[in-house]
Amino acid sequence: MKRLVVCVLLASCGGGDGANGTIDLDNLGMELAVVGCERQWDCCTDVEITEQYMGITIDGEAITTEEKCVEFSNALLTGFLTAQFKDSLAKGRIDYDGAAAADCVAAMEAVSCDQYNNDASLVAGGCDRPFVTAKVANGGGCTEDYECTSNNCVGESTSLGEPSVDGACMPIPNEGESCDDNCAGDLICDFDQATSMDICQPMRTNGAPCNIDSQCASDHCESGTRVCATKPATCDGR
Repeated sequence: MKRLVVCVLLASCGGGDGANGTIDLDNLGMELAVVGCERQWDCCTDVEITEQYMGITIDGEAITTEEKCVEFSNALLTGFLTAQFKDSLAKGRIDYDGAAAADCVAAMEAVSCDQYNNDASLVAGGCDRPFVTAKVANGGGCTEDYECTSNNCVGESTSLGEPSVDGACMPIPNEGESCDDNCAGDLICDFDQATSMDICQPMRTNGAPCNIDSQCASDHCESGTRVCATKPATCDGR
């Protein structure tokens, strides 16, 4: 069973029209934690949930209840992502749309267990434009990709426990071009034997050799065979 990453991909949500109210940034972590854990507890068995957390504890206790899941997820989201968003807002590098965030949470609530079990990332989907909007043009200072209109911050340093150091927003590279981390579209930044450097290239199809999930179009690299394969269901369901 594939481990579920608790943090949702916030930048995949957006497009607010106010129909579902608004979410203040201070409350965003809790709202996302509640809906994410609700989907998990509705759609997964107790055994599957235990496997997904793989021994993670909070205050020395295993995450075996929905309440503990919310406590853990909220602490993670509020302590890291919300804090990063606030720092970016203070620097004038992003805009935050609380109505778009509320629409995103509503879309997450509507994901069925069949959809969730086939692709847990759908819990962070259903929104058509980001509720965090980048404001930094190419050449401007950045510490996060989401601050850049190109979604590509290069040369930044954000090591835990150390002061962050700005990089610069740069055009996102295309296929065959050298890369630091990000690439355009569905391309990935990966080592190229012919050039002995990282370049943007297509994701690998099932059966191709791999080392990590992100190299595969299926987002799943088999741990035993080290080849790309069909991604297993997040949960078999209750």
